Amino acid sequence: MSLKGASALKLLNKHEIRILVAIEVGMKTSQFIDIETIAKYSGYNQGKIEHWLKNCHKLNLVHRWSGHFTGYELTIHGYDLLALNALYEKGVIKSIGRERGVGKESRIFYALNNNDQEVLLKLHRVGFTSFHQVKKKRRYTANKHHISELYSSRLSAESEVKWLKIANEMNLPVPTYFDYNRHIIVMELIEGIDLVKVKNLDEPVEILENIVLFIKNAWSKANFVHGDLSEYNILLKSENLHPIIIDFPQSVDRSEKNANELLMRDIKNIISFFDRKYKLNTDINEIYNYVTN
Repeated sequence: MSLKGASALKLLNKHEIRILVAIEVGMKTSQFIDIETIAKYSGYNQGKIEHWLKNCHKLNLVHRWSGHFTGYELTIHGYDLLALNALYEKGVIKSIGRERGVGKESRIFYALNNNDQEVLLKLHRVGFTSFHQVKKKRRYTANKHHISELYSSRLSAESEVKWLKIANEMNLPVPTYFDYNRHIIVMELIEGIDLVKVKNLDEPVEILENIVLFIKNAWSKANFVHGDLSEYNILLKSENLHPIIIDFPQSVDRSEKNANELLMRDIKNIISFFDRKYKLNTDINEIYNYVTN
């Protein structure tokens, strides 16, 4: 599936991109932004803004709302466009390829950096249907009173970037982080298969031990817990089946009051999967004591 924001970027001029940025700035305080406010932030006159907005609206980059005033908000495609444009301008990526996969709250695309190396783009998608639930549960949105689904996606990406950087610094088995803008993260492409999709493992105990070692090192050396670890966010590298851990927006510092609860849940998720599929008989409390001690 193509990325509408990437396709539309080729069809916009610099003025229209500036209009979208002005709407984004306005959305920090309001959901819908009127023409007067767009003019204030962009420096353009209202007549030209209305003309350029027609093209943005046609490309589904903005949503037009009519009530006691006429206002505009960015769509997710407009937000994608702004993030991709920033990454292009910065020289982080040069082109976008096909979609690799879709998660609960993300879309993954192949891309090329300026050295013609293949990388991954992770576009965070904290959707509207789960938005209110997310706002209640996620630490990065809990104290925000005015927050759109776009900004929630941005905060999700920022949270993941924070923990990816720490994991990289500690040489934990995670993808290498390269850069990000807004809600899009650029990271290393790792060829492999999702653990949940592997039909059979010759050495399940060894794989489990390596995953538990990650949990222990993240907890004791990097001082955080993944918070959402399961067979769905572990990759096995193609060449050696070494587990690589992905998806960190829900990670928390181990000093957080619920960190131990999240740690035990991560351990239970992994142990339950291996015990169920490979008939192991692992002592969860023994693993928990190993990780925490």
